[in-house]
Amino acid sequence: MKNFLIQHQEFLLGFVLTASLLWPLFAAPYFTHHDDVQVIRLYEIDKCFKDHQIPCRWVPDLGGLYGYPIFNYYAPLPYYFGEVFYFLTHNLIISAKIMFAFSFLGSFIFMYLLARKFWSKLGGSFSAIFYSFAPYHSVDFYVRGAMGELWGLMLFPAIFWSLVRLEEKTNIPNLVLFAFLQGVLIISHNLSAAIFLPLSLAWAGILFLKRKNKKFIWYCSLGFILGILISSFYLLPMVFEKNLVHVDTTTIGYFSYTEHFKGLKKLFLERSWGWGSSIREVPGGEKDGLSYQIGWVHLIGWVLALLSVKILWRKQRWISGVIIFCSAAILFYVFMIHPKSEVLWKAIEPLKYLQFPWRFLMLIIFFLCFICGSFVLTNLKFKRIIWLALIILVVILNFSYFRPEKFIQTSDSQRLSDGDFDKQIKRSIFDYLPIYAKAPPAELATQRYEILTGDTTVYDYSEGTNWISFNALTKTHTIIRLSQYYFPDWKIYVDGVETKIDYQSNTLGLMTIILGEGNHKVYCRLFDTQIRLISNWLSIAGFTILVVLYVTSFKRVRRWMAYYKKGIS
Repeated sequence: MKNFLIQHQEFLLGFVLTASLLWPLFAAPYFTHHDDVQVIRLYEIDKCFKDHQIPCRWVPDLGGLYGYPIFNYYAPLPYYFGEVFYFLTHNLIISAKIMFAFSFLGSFIFMYLLARKFWSKLGGSFSAIFYSFAPYHSVDFYVRGAMGELWGLMLFPAIFWSLVRLEEKTNIPNLVLFAFLQGVLIISHNLSAAIFLPLSLAWAGILFLKRKNKKFIWYCSLGFILGILISSFYLLPMVFEKNLVHVDTTTIGYFSYTEHFKGLKKLFLERSWGWGSSIREVPGGEKDGLSYQIGWVHLIGWVLALLSVKILWRKQRWISGVIIFCSAAILFYVFMIHPKSEVLWKAIEPLKYLQFPWRFLMLIIFFLCFICGSFVLTNLKFKRIIWLALIILVVILNFSYFRPEKFIQTSDSQRLSDGDFDKQIKRSIFDYLPIYAKAPPAELATQRYEILTGDTTVYDYSEGTNWISFNALTKTHTIIRLSQYYFPDWKIYVDGVETKIDYQSNTLGLMTIILGEGNHKVYCRLFDTQIRLISNWLSIAGFTILVVLYVTSFKRVRRWMAYYKKGIS
């Protein structure tokens, strides 16, 4: 045990410091943050799993209690992960906290694994501690509550680390690891994947230059394909069914990137801290309520990394090249946050979906923290003292950032009670409303159906996440409207026969049907479109290939297969 502690003392120190930043999770039942939707989304995912709607695409309560296809478009993996712990704990709040804590601790671990490959255990610990204590990490955690971005911050170093492993040892297990992590990133946060996967290609190119191993390039290519395959169930509908929802609401008004550029002063000099919103500052107007600082101590770490380039250039030129590449990336993304980059944002149209240019702080802190541990490779005097002094300084200056604005005394039952439940439903933005709804509803749905005309009695009404069933005793010609948005492929069957759905006669795009006289059995269900069916099967195929590749990579399995193949022959 003593030897273990000595061998891993740098890692353990960093892990303890990182874990200390989770103290607010234990200080109260819950805490405030901007995106206060984690509990309700996890609750909806749980409903899908209990209803056997896997993958979950349509949730019944969001969209103003009219239901909408959020997880057809919003990356679902953190909530699938949370569902595992909800199954074990039966507590939504605890499960949401675990989702936060897992990604935060995972960020430290993967950054340590990556940086250790380059800068030794000492440098790896330094980079990982700086990554944990980066101010933007706290912004995502305790201010914004941006679960998807937190998972992205965890997976950035994980993917780079898996590519390093694949270059060092180009074999099937490392290929499977890289493909799996890439797929996980896509289904954890699509925006993080969009800005990071091109960098993965560049990183693979840099690693190739180290030994120019052509097999590595082939394995990388296969890994990218398999990563896309396993994430197809989410990726393909999100891309090819984008025209079925109002994604325009995510890029206009407050969410337009033109409102959120930030200058160099915000990034490099200001240390102000707040829990407010990002706004466009104008003379005499409201001030920004959010911090965009890179961190003063982090900038010192970057200076040390640049100094390392000069010292290491002759003997370790490839390592110096890695530091230069990362520094160039930092400068580029600083530029992308600055108002002067607007010309690029206009030229590259998909960038508008990022909404906030300062999202690139994710990449800035990733690259900066990764290379700041490089100084331990140099022959600088007192480098261990510098290592310890900077860690103490970053803890002193940044520890206070890692806290929420307010703690909340609450419970699952309270979060799901009428008042709190309605607030969470209304807080869930209407970004993914079906296009058949001309505008979001002014109020939450107050009834599950409405008889517009006719004399009809509805009984035995029941519903799940993506289905509705009821009986109707109709005395006269009746028009009945369900409190459910239309979305392809909702289908309604009356007495086992598919009937026509009218969703154009009302501004909300609610499904309306006509019933003739008699006693009718009505059944409604959201079926998968062709693209959803194909994407599901592609993901199954991708996972199957990964499992087969991994299992057959073991010598014992290959010998077993060869033995039975010989016997069959």
